[in-house]
Amino acid sequence: MTSDEANRPRWRGQPGFFEIWFLVVFDPAAARACWLRYTTFAPIDGGAPRATLWAAAFDARTDSPAVAGKAILPASAYDAGPEDRTAIRIGTATLTNGSADGVVATDPHRIAWDLRFAPAAAAAHRAPPILDRLPLPTRVAHANSEVPCDGWFEVDGVRHALRAAPMVQKHLWGTRRVEELSWLYCPHFGEDPAARFEATSVRLRRRIAGILPAPATTPIWLRTAAGEQHWWNPLAPARAVSAAAGRLTVTSTTPTRSVAATAWADPRSLVGYVYRDPGGGDLYVAQSDVASCVVETRVRPHPLAAWRAEARLTSEHAAAVEFHGPTPLPGVRYIDWDATTV
Repeated sequence: MTSDEANRPRWRGQPGFFEIWFLVVFDPAAARACWLRYTTFAPIDGGAPRATLWAAAFDARTDSPAVAGKAILPASAYDAGPEDRTAIRIGTATLTNGSADGVVATDPHRIAWDLRFAPAAAAAHRAPPILDRLPLPTRVAHANSEVPCDGWFEVDGVRHALRAAPMVQKHLWGTRRVEELSWLYCPHFGEDPAARFEATSVRLRRRIAGILPAPATTPIWLRTAAGEQHWWNPLAPARAVSAAAGRLTVTSTTPTRSVAATAWADPRSLVGYVYRDPGGGDLYVAQSDVASCVVETRVRPHPLAAWRAEARLTSEHAAAVEFHGPTPLPGVRYIDWDATTV
């Protein structure tokens, strides 16, 4: 599937549906990042659908490392664009498979952006292929991963220029949100300019029949100058542990390979949002896009041999961490569903 096909709108006006396009642009040298989100939402009970534009700007080297807000608009402000290419509009903001621009102005902050990026030739695959064939209530397309981005984003009148900045852009849609999700993404490591890392841990529901803890699906992907590695082995499932607000550890071990990644963010850099499920009920989402992380891999020639350290990759203030759950994280301030700022 091409990146443009992966980004084409799926909502046709039916109730009980949500759709999301989001992108994160990193500026590792400046310890800055911006996060943008274009969404539609239609409740299943037939209530009024809406379109929402979300924006957050992060700067790890300031006393206020995160600024965020959103603009809530009626569904009539959304335009899906032509059927043969991606060109959506929410109010005056636009998103194509190669550009994004818009403004979110709240009291007292204003975030604006004008971005251009080189689209990926094809959508990336970071999870077991069987998941694409299952009737899951939430779908995700890694439309544009590890692509360079030019342009600028502006926070309260201060403009930050971007030149070949690493960017990731995804498209999600479905009829029900997952109840629990942890995400770690890093496009920049000091030891290896070619290195990229992503891990996503998902549970559709935390418990089976409301009683038994449900298992998580946690695909892990690592690319280095030596090539790509995936940890998808069902016999050695990966684990994701959130030890505290802003901290995430992901591990996986097969008979001959292992990976361990830990990411952490200043709790002040966590932006919180309340998301709503089309069927009702709220989820709490906290994120930072100026987190730091360490990724370590080990290898051994056979299961009885001793482990040998293979690589250690580090990144400072150039990683994204995200936490979804039915309860808020302690110490995080959340923007309510019907609010535009904290």
